[in-house]
Amino acid sequence: MHPLSRHSGALLALLAAALFGVGTPLIKLRLTVVDPILLAALINLGAAAGVAVLTRIPWRLGNLVSRTNRLPFAGSLLCGGLLAPVLLVWGIAHTPGASAALLMNLEAAFTALIAWIFFRESIGARFVIGLVLITLGGVLVSASPESGPGHVAAGLAIAASCLCWAIDNNCTAQLWDVPPARFSLWKGLIAGSVLLILCAVRGTLLVHGRTLSEALLLGACCNGLALLAFVTAIQRLGAGRTAAYFAAAPFVGAATSVALLGDKVTGPLLAAAALMAGGVALLLTEPQALLHGEEK
Repeated sequence: MHPLSRHSGALLALLAAALFGVGTPLIKLRLTVVDPILLAALINLGAAAGVAVLTRIPWRLGNLVSRTNRLPFAGSLLCGGLLAPVLLVWGIAHTPGASAALLMNLEAAFTALIAWIFFRESIGARFVIGLVLITLGGVLVSASPESGPGHVAAGLAIAASCLCWAIDNNCTAQLWDVPPARFSLWKGLIAGSVLLILCAVRGTLLVHGRTLSEALLLGACCNGLALLAFVTAIQRLGAGRTAAYFAAAPFVGAATSVALLGDKVTGPLLAAAALMAGGVALLLTEPQALLHGEEK
């Protein structure tokens, strides 16, 4: 891999991490009163609208429906477009913002494990230790008794959303000759439309005009623009290493939660953050030759 491509991919992954990271406390601050499925629909549609405005890409599916890309696109759509946002929004509504943000570190662990098991991306001992530390930090956050009786269930919902996004990340890495903007546009549009239809069937379409605007704007910035940067980074770095850089997102979210929401900085939270920070550091310092695209 060319060094410039690697460095630009890293910067894009970090940009995606910052944008996505602030989304968790913003949802907690303004949007937890919205039905989770409706909020996920609005975020997806906002992401699609943001991509359409920013890139002005032609509205055609192109290679997304080719024989090679059909299955990975369907997997990305189901896991990352439909299941993960609903699970995350519900989990955020029942978990302190900082804890919810830190739990998002599990996405990096799940992404790397799936890439290793199913797609034969090579990882070394340092990477494995990093994944273990991140997982232990996630367990510590979920088991904290300080956040109410629904905390464990909410933590599991967020962990499940991370697993769904990990599958999504690896499916995205398998797409062939698909511009990131086209992928982001159609993923948001299709997923948002499906969830909106589900809301119509359930009778949960009502939402205040200001809340509607805020959800769409959050989707455009924290999902649409973030997804554009993230998919481009995956194409340049591979799923495993992109997920490692993207692991900065939970720490951005946790810091923003403390600043905006006034979340308490407790002992278990600090211990979990330390474990996860150590794990992320190990992921980021894994020798490059062991990662996707660089052994070829």
